[in-house]
Amino acid sequence: MFAALICVISLAMMAQFAIFFWRANMLAIAAEPVSDALMAAQSSFSATRDSAEFETFAAISNICPAVGLDSLKLWPARAYYQAVRLIWRCSSILPQGSSWARQEMAFCAQYAAVSIDRRLSSNQAYLAAIRSY
Repeated sequence: MFAALICVISLAMMAQFAIFFWRANMLAIAAEPVSDALMAAQSSFSATRDSAEFETFAAISNICPAVGLDSLKLWPARAYYQAVRLIWRCSSILPQGSSWARQEMAFCAQYAAVSIDRRLSSNQAYLAAIRSY
């Protein structure tokens, strides 16, 4: 019984570590600047991402194929965004979590913007390599 308790606690700690590690990587990627080409493509982009822009970036990501090998997957960010948006919607129950949730949703939007930017630059490099033949 004691061994089972230790196993359950260690699995929970490993899951918590994996989630925190993924979040730290997401924040590191979201800290990267977005290229001028992407900024010029959408004139409504601001220096800081709004939390509502995530759906826009996710839709753009759906129509932009990933040709190169280096592409960031958006499904973990979508799941995280949906979980944080649920917390934000329950702001009457958790008033302290509202500002945190807005900030996290903005990080998700910035992550999606950097993902699209990387995908576009990878696609351009791939097309340039194909044209050279």
